Amino acid sequence: MKKSHQAQKHNKTQSKSTSAKKPRVSNEVRIDAKNPIPLDSSGRAYSFTSGTQYLPYLAPSDDFARQMLEARLLSPTHNRCIVSKSRYCVGDGFASIDGKDLDPNFVQWMKTINRKSSSARKASKQLFEDFFTWGNVPIELVRFKVAGTPYFCVYVHNFMEWRLGSPDEDDICDTALQSKLFLRNARCLTRDEIRRSKKLPIYNPLNKDSANWKKMPDGSERTVIWYQNTFSGFPYYGLPTAVASMIHQILEYKGARYNLDNFDNNMVLSAILALKGNLSQDEANRIGKQAVKTHTGDGKRGRVMVVASEEGIDGSDLHTLETSRDGSFIEADDKWQDKIFVANEWDPILCGVMSQSAMGKGSGFFTKVLEWTNRNVILPAQQDCYNEVWYHVFKLAAAWMGFNIDPSNIQIQTNIDISGLTDVDVTPAVRVNEVRRAKGLPEDPTTKGEMYLSELKQKKDVTNVQD
Repeated sequence: MKKSHQAQKHNKTQSKSTSAKKPRVSNEVRIDAKNPIPLDSSGRAYSFTSGTQYLPYLAPSDDFARQMLEARLLSPTHNRCIVSKSRYCVGDGFASIDGKDLDPNFVQWMKTINRKSSSARKASKQLFEDFFTWGNVPIELVRFKVAGTPYFCVYVHNFMEWRLGSPDEDDICDTALQSKLFLRNARCLTRDEIRRSKKLPIYNPLNKDSANWKKMPDGSERTVIWYQNTFSGFPYYGLPTAVASMIHQILEYKGARYNLDNFDNNMVLSAILALKGNLSQDEANRIGKQAVKTHTGDGKRGRVMVVASEEGIDGSDLHTLETSRDGSFIEADDKWQDKIFVANEWDPILCGVMSQSAMGKGSGFFTKVLEWTNRNVILPAQQDCYNEVWYHVFKLAAAWMGFNIDPSNIQIQTNIDISGLTDVDVTPAVRVNEVRRAKGLPEDPTTKGEMYLSELKQKKDVTNVQD
């Protein structure tokens, strides 16, 4: 019996520990009101005192990434900003700057860059989306050969599974760790747990090739490109620009949650009728249960609650309640949305949110919004991402796979119609097929397709003069 009891106790303890390790995203976000965004107090000194071999994000709880993901999932405005920005920044994939065709083998490789059958464009979208969500993106590069045939794979990983290794003597993080336990635990991992994690070097073009790659037991070589949004005051990990509106993202959810609770529970009373008389405990419990049934459920709003006391029937009175609230949830929600748009450096128009005032300003207003956003947000994001990530990816892939490409002659191709971006005449710089592609039309196979719009205009003017 004693052994059976111990076995049951052991099974219960094991089941509890197993259930506690399951990753979950709840519908509730809790942040510290005094310190909503924790400071990055980690580093070489922190690693020495705490005994950890990696840097928590952010110290000491290491659960800030989960909070940011929950805030995104619960804020429709913030989520829409991230999705919309990612689609604009991805553009139409990659193209050469000089307009020449890329190596066909390289184009074929970009269609499937890993064993998950992801294309380079799909990986780029995930990269931007994770970058705008967490400000940190680990990109794992894998190279290997099978029967003499080289293969090169690119994986954009979930940041919640990765952490930076402890800084070296120069206070530089040159390793990254991957473990599913980072997803399941809002605490620092033990040495034994860290020992079972995957540890890879962070790619640095200034290092030797042998220092950048780690040889694995299966014969492959792996490295990690750590792409982050550098944020003042946080020397190791990055932060997304929208972190400044994290409180407003949660408020947007809290407002909707409050109204939903009202609809579900209907605890908005119009009056309370107090009956003063003898009342037993059983009667009080019965009235309480009846009150809950009366005021909860569909179609039960604005009810009158009846309560009783033991002070006698004389003096019974009716208390009317003011059910209105100071301020308007609609106005508050609009203000929260404005703060979220500002923090994301984005405009509601680009998310498909059309106000009456914006619609009355005409197409010129939309053009200016798109032009400003493209110049100050989209293009800088594309250039930074390509220079810090894809340039190195394509360079390493070309060296390993033998592609005939120049990575400095490749860029992320915009999907914005250039004809609507400026007041300057763009016809001398735009070809017919460029306009047709922007409008979703098939390319013109004749010589006209490669002609500039200004050339067609000049020919038309000459024809009119001769006539």
